[in-house]
Amino acid sequence: MIHDMPSPNDAKPGARADVRMTIGEHLDDLRRCLIRCMFALVIACLACIWPAKMLLWLIARPLVLTLQAHDQQDSFLQTSPVEGILVYVKVILVFGLIISAPYIILQIWKFVAIGLYETEKKWVFKLVPASVGLFAAGVAFMYIFVLLVCLNFLVGFSDWLSMPDFSPTPVENALLGGEAEETPTTQPAFEDMLQIPVLAEDPDFEPEKNAELDPVNPAFDPNDPPIGLTWFNSNENKLKVFGRDQVYSVQMRRDEKRAMMTTHFKIGEYLTFVLVLTVAFGLAFQMPLVVVFLVRSGIVPIQTLRSYRKMVYLIVVIIAGAIAPPDLLSHLMLSGPMIGLFEIGLLVAGRNTKAAAAAG
Repeated sequence: MIHDMPSPNDAKPGARADVRMTIGEHLDDLRRCLIRCMFALVIACLACIWPAKMLLWLIARPLVLTLQAHDQQDSFLQTSPVEGILVYVKVILVFGLIISAPYIILQIWKFVAIGLYETEKKWVFKLVPASVGLFAAGVAFMYIFVLLVCLNFLVGFSDWLSMPDFSPTPVENALLGGEAEETPTTQPAFEDMLQIPVLAEDPDFEPEKNAELDPVNPAFDPNDPPIGLTWFNSNENKLKVFGRDQVYSVQMRRDEKRAMMTTHFKIGEYLTFVLVLTVAFGLAFQMPLVVVFLVRSGIVPIQTLRSYRKMVYLIVVIIAGAIAPPDLLSHLMLSGPMIGLFEIGLLVAGRNTKAAAAAG
């Protein structure tokens, strides 16, 4: 028996007006949504072309500060002729994604709202500002806290693998064709040794009494030094010498902190690391809204989420392991907030459910 399809006039008040959309129409709507998102991303990337250099400094700042704190070489490694251009493109992409994120999130919520009732659509659109705010909070949390902690752990790990004493034994020395070194019995007089001035931060600096130092940056380097002047900057742990018109420097490390591995990050891999963390934490902070949406729309009852809480924790850990960088600390710092945000989502969804039941 063939039944007549209900007419739009037979629909209940507040019912979905587009429930008869075919799969092809849904795919076409998804295509338009993706095109709008890509267009917004392209516009945002174009706006980031000019300030990309300053944006690169902003991204590199946590790593440079970490390397300086561990007396490591505070520069990046470029291993191919085109890597500089690719890095420039990656910087534009990272900040283009951050800038266009509010519009992209709005388009995603609009696509999701197609299959909802009119009252639910209004409620969903109220989540968009919160969604944008949570994405920004996730990115800020990553940059201010997570990135420094993870980099400090990763760079500091090389300091833990210190260089042992590899002085050759007499047998090794003979096999290597070297000559046994005699231990000196005396030391040269101090006045016969070259002494380099050490510049350190002076809290009692007075410009009128120290004209030879730079008043703007008095703790670091001398102002207008003579050619050939050499000094040690104890704040930066660098040995510096003044050439014809500029200062040249070499990064120094404490001898007892010599490590078996020297940290020298490839700039392309570092930017990929930051991009992955940006997307991961931006999406992870959407967890409370996802929980509230599932409960409020009736897709998953709140009792089900509460009863399967341990299963959700396991899924969160698996997701965090898939999208976080492959070190344990990054995984824990992503999965921990996700679990906490899930619990916050349950708390908010439970209050909304009680309020809706009381109003109904």
